[in-house]
Amino acid sequence: MAAVFLPTNLQDEATCSVCLEFFKDPVSIECGHNFCRACITKSWRGLEMDFPCPQCREIFPQKNFRPNRQLANMCEIISQFAVSGTKEALEEGLCEKHREAFKLFCRDDQRSICVVCDRSREHRPHTVVPVEEAAQEYKEQIKSRLDFLKKERQELLEFKSKDDKKSQELLKTIELERQMLISEFEGLRQFLHDQEHLLLSQLEKMEKGIAKKQNENLTELSKEISLLNQLITDLKEKIQQPVLELLKDVTSILNRSNGLKFQKPVPVSSDMKSSISNFSLKTVVLKGVFKKFKETLQDELGKGEKEDLTLDPDTANQLLILSTDLKSVRMGCRKQELPDNPKRFDTNSRVLALEGFKSGRHYWEVEVGASDGWAFGVARESVRRKGLTQFSPEEGIWAVQQNGGRYWAVTSPQRTPLCTGERLSKVRVYLDYEGEEVSFYNAENMQHMFTFNVAFNERVFPLFSVCSTITYIKLCP
Repeated sequence: MAAVFLPTNLQDEATCSVCLEFFKDPVSIECGHNFCRACITKSWRGLEMDFPCPQCREIFPQKNFRPNRQLANMCEIISQFAVSGTKEALEEGLCEKHREAFKLFCRDDQRSICVVCDRSREHRPHTVVPVEEAAQEYKEQIKSRLDFLKKERQELLEFKSKDDKKSQELLKTIELERQMLISEFEGLRQFLHDQEHLLLSQLEKMEKGIAKKQNENLTELSKEISLLNQLITDLKEKIQQPVLELLKDVTSILNRSNGLKFQKPVPVSSDMKSSISNFSLKTVVLKGVFKKFKETLQDELGKGEKEDLTLDPDTANQLLILSTDLKSVRMGCRKQELPDNPKRFDTNSRVLALEGFKSGRHYWEVEVGASDGWAFGVARESVRRKGLTQFSPEEGIWAVQQNGGRYWAVTSPQRTPLCTGERLSKVRVYLDYEGEEVSFYNAENMQHMFTFNVAFNERVFPLFSVCSTITYIKLCP
């Protein structure tokens, strides 16, 4: 279809003076002016008398209007031609309403207009500039923004390059440390294996020496005992003989018995006691060295800042009773009258420490009661305080507990039993934020109990829970 030019006055006649669009369901009022049914209804909404014409302001006592079907049909036809003309005009770069070139730009409406649009009532109060001037201004803004974004991109690319380089360097350093660690422990294992072999060889040599000496003494003693047995038998037979027979050769048998002098062999203990004592001394020294080495290694590997924690009374459940120094917690028999606040656990019998951590390595020690019903560890700051929640990593809690007479790491979906080997009385909690680790040790002998690996992304707080009136938790100084 060829482009159709609609005169301005014809379009104006088909346009509602209220919405400035082609009439939709037009109606005529008593003064003869036409409006969209929705526009005049909205204009008169809330009025009970004196209904003004939105165009000429004439007042009417009653709300009367009638459909204008001829105008509706005309508007339908005009709108069809206008749509077609608008498409053609836009393709030709002309104003769809006035068929004029876009030479001006309306800052208020942020669109290009023609010189006829500029003189219309719609744009008369607006700020209008030539399109070239507006384009130049926007080009400068776009260029400035483009330069800024390019600079930002360059900075990010440089940061990415440097960060990648540092990451690779750190990864290489870690690999070197890994190889060094493996080498050192392999050397240590070889040294311990050699020392073990040497000491076992010495024990085996002492064992063979004892067995040889025992056999030599046994052979010698057996000969002496056999000779004694024979002499005793001869003397018994002699003493039973008649007088004349007894006196015959009696001197000979007495001389034989008087001439015997038995020599006891050197006892086994005399030869080996000193050697065994010396070896026992080596064992004691070795045990002490190993113990010192183990303690030193554990201290160095677990080095961190020792924390002197204090319980936060604003987080304590109403059933929990805190000591006056805020260092211990137990469970009471009834709820206390405490003010509710967003920080307080209202259902679970839990309490947090005042101190929270978002970096670094830290550790603290906790004294626990012998009975079931305690649990402690760390929790993220956003852990839910209201309603019943589970002890689980999904809830942002990494903890150990005593339940059913046993010790557990509260893992998910199932708990992990802890092989402590003895009753716990004091536990050390070790937090390495950047190392993404929460570890638990028996503080009495530094035996490792369990480690959670956690990618922390917010502040974490020490958490404590007591759900039995016959146990307690106490923070060690």
